[in-house]
Amino acid sequence: MSNGKYGTLRYLEDTVSCRQFAEPESARDCLHNADNGATTLSEVFTPKALAEHLRLFAETHWNWEGVEEIKVGLLRCKAHRCTAEVNLRCNNGWHSLIGKVYAIDRPDVFQAMERIRLAGFGAQDEFSIPQPLAYVPALRLLLQEKVEGQRAKEIFTTGDEWSCTATAERCARWLARFHATAPKAGPILEPCEYFSSDEMSEKKQRWLRTLAESGGRVADKAARLLGALEDAASTLRPVEMCAGHGSYSASHIIQANGRTVVIDWDGYDVADPARDLGRFLAALRHFALGRLGSIRALDAMAEVFLNTYLEVGEPEAARNLRFYEAGASLALAKHAYFHGRLEKMEATLDEGLRVLEGKGATETPQANRLRPSKQRHPQPNDP
Repeated sequence: MSNGKYGTLRYLEDTVSCRQFAEPESARDCLHNADNGATTLSEVFTPKALAEHLRLFAETHWNWEGVEEIKVGLLRCKAHRCTAEVNLRCNNGWHSLIGKVYAIDRPDVFQAMERIRLAGFGAQDEFSIPQPLAYVPALRLLLQEKVEGQRAKEIFTTGDEWSCTATAERCARWLARFHATAPKAGPILEPCEYFSSDEMSEKKQRWLRTLAESGGRVADKAARLLGALEDAASTLRPVEMCAGHGSYSASHIIQANGRTVVIDWDGYDVADPARDLGRFLAALRHFALGRLGSIRALDAMAEVFLNTYLEVGEPEAARNLRFYEAGASLALAKHAYFHGRLEKMEATLDEGLRVLEGKGATETPQANRLRPSKQRHPQPNDP
């Protein structure tokens, strides 16, 4: 019997106690319209079913013998995925995992993370990812390491100048190493296909055109930015494609006991390296606007990030940077619109237009603070 939100649900075979600290009804509601995702999600929040699956992995794959108790807590839901915290008590203590329940089958995410781990992003590496532990097809459940630490965005908000600069450098070094050494796998985002990608989907273009038809200053800026991006797409310079994260930002980077760990790999792909660079820069300014009140508040950290990347990575990665940074600004403006933040939307559109016209703050980066070393990350074809 449940004893409220945090109460015991039931006992299994007199040995395994399963508790939950989030209501399953709220979780099921999150994926109610998502391709039968609610079916597997309900199983994850059914203690007996989950315990049977996790006991198998804990005892045969992870060497965590004697699973005695399981707790599951809902963290957040998106349109096609819910994220939960899963805690197991075994003979040797508690183990905390992150579980992602998908609306559609996504074993590819686990496989991609495993390839990245083997490429030098393991648990003992300075630059890392959450270690993939298992994928349970019957539940559409990805299990991975829970990383304890501070998000880069939190450091940029509350840290002193030294810690913010060091964090910006580490974010850049992580990305440079990833672009240089991670295996190319996943969908290929060709520059000519940018406007048909998930980030610039037809749905978003329809939204922007609808907004433009409604008139007004913000609508005009959205239409101008979209048109300018469509024109610029045909003039992008060719570069060597590399492994991509898809939504690289300070929100997805954790500083954890000497490791820099990047989370959220659902959108992995192969793309122009400028895409990840541009996404980080646009998201950093969008975050600065919302959290610090000025889109320029973290410009110095943006410069440190870009300077560091260009010094340790491939300089040609900046060839198409303005296009991808402006495109990310357009996508972030849409996000602000749907949250009713029209002033933030307009400021983000202004920034996108400014960047595309070559007036962005990182057009000629000159970071003057704690200059990074010029050690370049090794490339796959280096001798």
